[in-house]
Amino acid sequence: MKYEITITGVVQGVGFRPFVAVLAEELHISGSVCNSGGVVKIDAFGNEEAMDKFICRLRSSAPPAAQVKEVRAKKLVQNSPEDENCPADFYIVPSEGKNETDIPLLPPDLPVCEDCLAEMHNPSDARFHYPFISCVNCGPRYSIIEEIPYDREHITMREFPMCPACQREYTRQADRRRHAQTISCRNCGPQLLWTDNSSAVLSRDEALEAAIRQLKNGGVLALKGVGGYQLSCQPASEDAVRRLRILKHREKKPFAVMFPSLDSIREYCILSAEEEKLLCSAARPIVLLSWKEGGKVFLDAVGGESRYLGAFLPCTGLHQLLTEEAGPLIMTSCNVTEEPILTTEEEIQQLWEQQPSCLDGIAWNTRKIVTPLDDSLMRVTGGRPQMLRRSRGFVPSPILLPGECAGTVLAMGGDLKSAFCLASGNRAYMSQYFGDMENYKVFQTYMAAKERMERLFGLHPKTVACDMHPGYLTFAQAEKIASLYNLELLLFQHHHAHAASVMAEHGLNSCIAVIFDGTGYGTDGSIWGGEFLICTDSSFVRAGHLDETELCGGDASAKDAALTAVCHLLHAGLAPRDDALAKLLPDCNSAIVGAAVASHINTEKSTSMGRLFDAVSALLGIREYNTYEGECAIALENAAAGAMEKGLAPARLPFPIRETPEGLTADRRELIRTLCRELVAFGRDKNRGKDGEKNAPGPEIQALALGFHEAAAGMVLEMCRLLRERFHENKVALGGGVFANVILQERCRQLLEKDGFTVYVNEQVPGNDGGIALGQAWLASLTMKQ
Repeated sequence: MKYEITITGVVQGVGFRPFVAVLAEELHISGSVCNSGGVVKIDAFGNEEAMDKFICRLRSSAPPAAQVKEVRAKKLVQNSPEDENCPADFYIVPSEGKNETDIPLLPPDLPVCEDCLAEMHNPSDARFHYPFISCVNCGPRYSIIEEIPYDREHITMREFPMCPACQREYTRQADRRRHAQTISCRNCGPQLLWTDNSSAVLSRDEALEAAIRQLKNGGVLALKGVGGYQLSCQPASEDAVRRLRILKHREKKPFAVMFPSLDSIREYCILSAEEEKLLCSAARPIVLLSWKEGGKVFLDAVGGESRYLGAFLPCTGLHQLLTEEAGPLIMTSCNVTEEPILTTEEEIQQLWEQQPSCLDGIAWNTRKIVTPLDDSLMRVTGGRPQMLRRSRGFVPSPILLPGECAGTVLAMGGDLKSAFCLASGNRAYMSQYFGDMENYKVFQTYMAAKERMERLFGLHPKTVACDMHPGYLTFAQAEKIASLYNLELLLFQHHHAHAASVMAEHGLNSCIAVIFDGTGYGTDGSIWGGEFLICTDSSFVRAGHLDETELCGGDASAKDAALTAVCHLLHAGLAPRDDALAKLLPDCNSAIVGAAVASHINTEKSTSMGRLFDAVSALLGIREYNTYEGECAIALENAAAGAMEKGLAPARLPFPIRETPEGLTADRRELIRTLCRELVAFGRDKNRGKDGEKNAPGPEIQALALGFHEAAAGMVLEMCRLLRERFHENKVALGGGVFANVILQERCRQLLEKDGFTVYVNEQVPGNDGGIALGQAWLASLTMKQ
């Protein structure tokens, strides 16, 4: 009896063909298996009982990294001529080219597995201390593939011919490396190389020893990882951390730390079961963890003022060897802030020449990286995992949509935290995180990745979707692509796309969407950012928002929180030049700002919740300038967390909702007035309100910070109550970058759920602009069906 079997899903690059071969041999089934395009095809000969077991186990017993979507088995006529010529054994045969019927599901890069780690640590094993050890169940995948099907000649490992020993493992039945496309060893594969200020280039064990020695001596290393170069140093070396910040042009933003094991993480951080699961998952993401009271700590310069430590576990043998010998290591992408991660030896050499005093050596290899990938970033909030940056370990795995697209969609995303999406059928293929499109290198990387993903997956968009902001580069590129290829162009409002990304993840047809962020182009041409939308399928109604505040300075207002604070004082009818208020912001030229606002010079009306957080942070004297995105808001949240830790009662601040011709409006003026009255009564000026040597906010300021969070969450609850009465909607989607604030998100969820609402947030894509491409793609698919 002969069966033709086709298996779809993530079945290439995960050891699926060797698994099929072993299973067939165990059940005395003959035939062959091959990769065909993005699927696996099997010709199988055997008796009916064996074939039933074979097909059942293909569905239920796949390799760890595989994801079987469908097993299609076609039974041919019994006693057919093919049966008479059935092969004696089962073979893995050469792959077939692309097919047009099945869109491939390619695996993301996989972490080194426990079996390989055991070999790497075994002195008697041929791969002892081999940093690039891998097998069918682990190793780089998406970062090194150039074409499909996934075979050695289509990945950058083709430049490393197998030695006789690896060739035997590659072809040997029941071997863990049978048809492992990344198979290599210290005789034939990539080798670790080391370069420092001397002229000599070390290799293999000497290179490893030199890298470890440099780390232990307080050096800063560039290290070639899976998706690009990384910068690394010991978090206990003050000089190394200082030089690392200079090298990256990164003044304050916290660094992530890689640990050799879960036990070592537990010495510093509290770990929940869900956080352990994330850390040990195949993606090996960075996970934001709370510091352990009384536990070990690093230098303040590592994590700054953050309440969290970004911690992760090694994903390669090299990372494991380095952390085991040198201890926990700062591990951050090798790039100048705002630029893409570096992937080539030429780029890293150029960086070294520009900053020779900041870098002490390079640990590298000659395997090419095709796709640049940063480390992914996640956290657990309310017991649920949430994506903050989606990249290595997740890309290019698709997100399943709640319905089918009428045609292939290219969604461009936004200019900030850029990422695009290709959607076809019920799958949305999100790209990796790129950065801000205003940087030309980011733009180039984005466009190259888009073309590559379209080619690999064989996807040809019929529709292009983008943000409606006419000044976005993604808008201009969408227009260009649509015109060049005669495609349909669809424009979507920024906050509607945020809402749609939550709806696409959770299969919602309607909801109240609460979308808070810094800025987004509104349908009326003004700047939105504190929005309450009623979403139904592909349409929305702007049912409520924060009141409009006239902000001065254009893009500067996103960084200068003191400037934003003065604008909020003016909006609240307060005179910033009054002696009492002037003490709150003594370094800000309020007279010039007031004149600009009064004359509407370089100003814009905004409903942004993000700018309100900045203003409150500045008024409280917590932070007056964003040296990195969200710094002021994060510092404000930290102050609120300090009040919670001390058991302080939150200050009572009003945030009333008013009926206006445009709908319901949350009036921030009374909140600002009350806040200022409290500050004046307390007597806060530039030098008051601090606590201790660390210049941290004192209890009065912390209580006000917590009171602001409570006021914002209470306003969200009251607005959703009013909208439920009017629109009979009980589902609430929380989205936008402001909800990265854990206190605000969890408090809103608590209040809403207690009041009978069902609350949804992004989990598989970032809730910030890094996830809006998913929303654009889903809205486009709904629009195309109409």
